Amino acid sequence: MKKILAFSGSNSSASINQRFVHAVAKLIDGVDIIDLRDYDAPIYSQDIEAATGLPENILKLYDLIQGYDSIIISCPEHNGLPTAFLKNTLDWLSRNKGQKFLQDTKVVLLSTSPGGNGGASGLAKLQAVIPYWGATVVGTYSLGSFFDKVDVDNQLNSKEDQDALKAVLEVL
Repeated sequence: MKKILAFSGSNSSASINQRFVHAVAKLIDGVDIIDLRDYDAPIYSQDIEAATGLPENILKLYDLIQGYDSIIISCPEHNGLPTAFLKNTLDWLSRNKGQKFLQDTKVVLLSTSPGGNGGASGLAKLQAVIPYWGATVVGTYSLGSFFDKVDVDNQLNSKEDQDALKAVLEVL
């Protein structure tokens, strides 16, 4: 059985992208969800790396990721880009044992927002760089109008969205 890890690229305690991860995980079996905030690290700096090495949280996250075949990432959009929090995490991860830390990993990229675009602009930029670390992006999905489409129990309201997401996720 394939092992699937899911998380959002948000450091907000009220993240709708983390809620979206929970909603999506209800559509397929065998998904382990983490909160990326549990693996927080200082802003990447060559000086910090030279002085103290990689942060312990990054080493733990790296080891965790290596145990999975597939990853689902839901990333908010900040000013048309993926979050600085996610980029920082990826920067640190890329410094451990070479840059291909996602080698042979299938990745589904998601985004959501309260607006109609669903964070699609930031998602497209993330999709362009994820292969750099060795992953294969096998699907993407942006969900606009989050508060209209996901209830308080993190359940997708629309069968159309459920079916579309299942189609994206079936390749995992």
